[in-house]
Amino acid sequence: MTVRGCVKMNRSLLSPPRRSVLPFLLVATSAFVLFIFHGYTLSLPPLPIQRRATHTTRRTSDAETRGDQDREAWPRILCLIVTSPQYHEERAIHVAATWATHCTRAVFLTTANHTLLPDTLLTPGAPAYHQLWDKVTQGFLWAYKQQQEFDWVVKTDDDTFLLVENLRGALSSLDPHQSLATGALLRTADTNTTFLSGGAGYVLSRGAVVRLVEEGLKDQQCRKALKLDSREDVNMGLCLSHVGVKLLDSRDASGRQRFYLYPPHKMVDPRQTVKNPWLQENSVFPHKFGFAELSDEVISFHYVDAHTIYLLYYLIYFVNPTVSASISTFRLVSEVQLHPQSLPPPTITVTGTSTLSRTQDPQPPP
Repeated sequence: MTVRGCVKMNRSLLSPPRRSVLPFLLVATSAFVLFIFHGYTLSLPPLPIQRRATHTTRRTSDAETRGDQDREAWPRILCLIVTSPQYHEERAIHVAATWATHCTRAVFLTTANHTLLPDTLLTPGAPAYHQLWDKVTQGFLWAYKQQQEFDWVVKTDDDTFLLVENLRGALSSLDPHQSLATGALLRTADTNTTFLSGGAGYVLSRGAVVRLVEEGLKDQQCRKALKLDSREDVNMGLCLSHVGVKLLDSRDASGRQRFYLYPPHKMVDPRQTVKNPWLQENSVFPHKFGFAELSDEVISFHYVDAHTIYLLYYLIYFVNPTVSASISTFRLVSEVQLHPQSLPPPTITVTGTSTLSRTQDPQPPP
């Protein structure tokens, strides 16, 4: 063997086998694209607060359009919005800049102040999610002391969008002195307990707040008498039933839900019915997905991020600000035929009169 042949053989032994570079290039290119995209998303600053004055012809309730002389017919709504420090800038400040401004007063229940949250109620001892019941009850104990300042209290989360004018319209003919509560009515699969979804928001009259606090929360009456756990909305349902608060059917006159447990992009998709069978099984009344099934009088959406909050606010209050409709009122659940399901209907005890309307409603001027 020649020296040249020997060298050639040695090089072939030392050199790695030749492979196609195409897979390597594909992997490298994909990694580079992901790196650039990831870096871009990380470089975006937090979503800034965005404010814009609404038109003078924004959506208004009938009581509002009648003017200051009929202000007593305009339900005063106190909004209790549950949040926590880790969600102040991601959620709460955007709620404060948009729909919360339409409440008579909006108070954020949290464990720390924030300069961009104008009205907060600190709830010491309840920083964790499993302590949500303690946080919410602190809010209602505080609201009880302010009862002369509101007619109704609505409790929502910091990822809820509330259309306050539609809520006002639905409440305007009801007497807030009676012990009434409403929202998206659900029931637990294990105990068939009827409750109002906390995420979609639930509403208590002033009379219900008084009864809840005096007969349920003071001296821990509900905690002593009932089996409460970490589920705030289920606990509230048990406690309201224990003290005799009447539940109202929150659907519109066509039987469509008005408090939604999901954001708009899911609610308009009829395919979500198959993906969320639990909602059909555990809703007291039919809870349907699809564009054709949504109410014209929607009151709330849940699981709404900050981008969607601004989008909804823009579409509702700026794109078509003159839209108005006759909002149907709520009815007692006991007077409505319940949705037939495999679970037996919940037992709801109703005492006293079922007359819910005000005795003297101010009439609009001719």
